[in-house]
Amino acid sequence: MPRINTENEERRSFFQWINFLIPYLYTSGIILILIWMILASLLLFQHTLKENPKELFLQSEKNESSEAKSNVKTIESPSSSSSQEKETWLTILVKPIVESNFNKIIFRGLFLLLIWMLLFLIIPVAFKRLKRFKFFNMEFEVDNIEQAAIETVEISGTKAKLMAYLTSDHATGRTLEFLNDSIIDYKEVLEYFLAEIQAGYKNPPLHATFSYNVYNGAIPEELHELVEETKETGESAIFNKNNQDSILKKNYLVFYFCYGVDEYVTVISSYTYPFDILDRYLFELLHNTISKNIENIEYMVALTSTGDDGNGT
Repeated sequence: MPRINTENEERRSFFQWINFLIPYLYTSGIILILIWMILASLLLFQHTLKENPKELFLQSEKNESSEAKSNVKTIESPSSSSSQEKETWLTILVKPIVESNFNKIIFRGLFLLLIWMLLFLIIPVAFKRLKRFKFFNMEFEVDNIEQAAIETVEISGTKAKLMAYLTSDHATGRTLEFLNDSIIDYKEVLEYFLAEIQAGYKNPPLHATFSYNVYNGAIPEELHELVEETKETGESAIFNKNNQDSILKKNYLVFYFCYGVDEYVTVISSYTYPFDILDRYLFELLHNTISKNIENIEYMVALTSTGDDGNGT
């Protein structure tokens, strides 16, 4: 009997957690820098209001004394009046701005924001959802439409190959190996082929992971609506989360199926892979093919047994 893979739960890797947390880390850094700028400005305002309220509206005494010293030097050395005049204009226009403590807070905050943005620009995963990003005269292209189209065709081809495998003689032979006393356990075979498909999805170009569970009784409450939908339509029900970058919620593909008097609900779930219409057809084909193969095998075994009994008598 083929071995069934019992490790069917999807695991979130360390890099998936990093990919999920980076945008939040980036936003948190910006918020912290802005909070620092606001708090530093408030503390400076409080200190200035307490020590010298005039500095809130007028030039500080420090700047005035420096201007006075500059004027004295100008009187003492009249031969360099032209150069001193240029320095005086520079002092009047630039020096108060540069020496202002409030402006220093603003400039330092803007510098930190610039460094923070540049840091995350060299980490492409932080902006993987963007098609194009322009920063000053630099433009970053992070997605290729033609490449995405090629990958879509390759992914569709991979799922088609899995469908072909399920309907092949090789899959029928695998099902025959589960024969036990002229009976085949439907759930056992289903879990085996689910593990096969799970392994196939992990390979390129899909690189997809998912978990699967086959219920033959109680079903989790959060899946009741999807189960009712698949019961009514006879097709698999798909629920994909709105934010695919979140690894706290799951995408679901749910299919209700009857084999004989037994009712089964197959639940496929994934943190990172959104299900599409090809996945729906693939898993529906899986259930129907297993059902037909088991019925044919059990029927042939029953005929063989009946023939043997007839020959013996």
